[in-house]
Amino acid sequence: MPFSGAQSHDIDLHCPNEGCAKNDNDKAQNKAKNNVCASGTPIQISETSIDKLQAAIDQLVQQGSFSYGDKAPQASDRAKLLGLSTVDVNGNPATLGEGNLVTLEAFVLDAKHDDTYVLGSGPEGYKGEGVNCNNSLFDWNDIHIALGKTASAEECSSVTAEMIPHFRPPLWDRFDTNECTSPHVTNPLPVKGQRVRITGQLFFDGSHTPGPCGAPMGPRAFPRRAVWEIHPVYAIEVFDAAKNNFVTLEEWAQGK
Repeated sequence: MPFSGAQSHDIDLHCPNEGCAKNDNDKAQNKAKNNVCASGTPIQISETSIDKLQAAIDQLVQQGSFSYGDKAPQASDRAKLLGLSTVDVNGNPATLGEGNLVTLEAFVLDAKHDDTYVLGSGPEGYKGEGVNCNNSLFDWNDIHIALGKTASAEECSSVTAEMIPHFRPPLWDRFDTNECTSPHVTNPLPVKGQRVRITGQLFFDGSHTPGPCGAPMGPRAFPRRAVWEIHPVYAIEVFDAAKNNFVTLEEWAQGK
């Protein structure tokens, strides 16, 4: 595994990388969501990097050569998510795409075990995601992290990072600040508002569409700056004010 402290869980025995998907498009997207084999030196990116990647795909949509939103993109079209022109954190030209390792420095706006039984409007909440075989238990679902340029940024301007449940370290399960989900977590970490550095692979979640602040929510539409994500997360660092430097989540969490 690309992260330390990995442990096997029930999901690893009963849910494959493609989840319970039936068609090739969903299978390809789910396998990309669960890719823990990206390698190389991470490229440090910014919100601008994400914006340019989103604009590059939206241009393909306008040209009629790519589609996403109401369903996962065609499996054969995922090759178009590679080798896109963007910039790194310093504004220098960079070529990136799905599967590339990146690092983003930002602030945690929210973190939650998503698609679980305690979320949603119905009495039984959500019922999990297809990628995780539609199980609503916490340890079968991704931890969704909204990352902002500042600690007070609106979530609609956020970048998404997700920790997958496969082989997730026990410490990572404490990475939850949401008022609905954190009460169901043992000893949740005080990560809300923390300055973090997240490393992982770039992933394009083509089952959704982004939307500006104030845009309505929908089954496929979420107010966020892009559907490019860091997913799965490979490493987490937290800024330690006393040391004036980033330290590993493991080091930062000691005594908390």
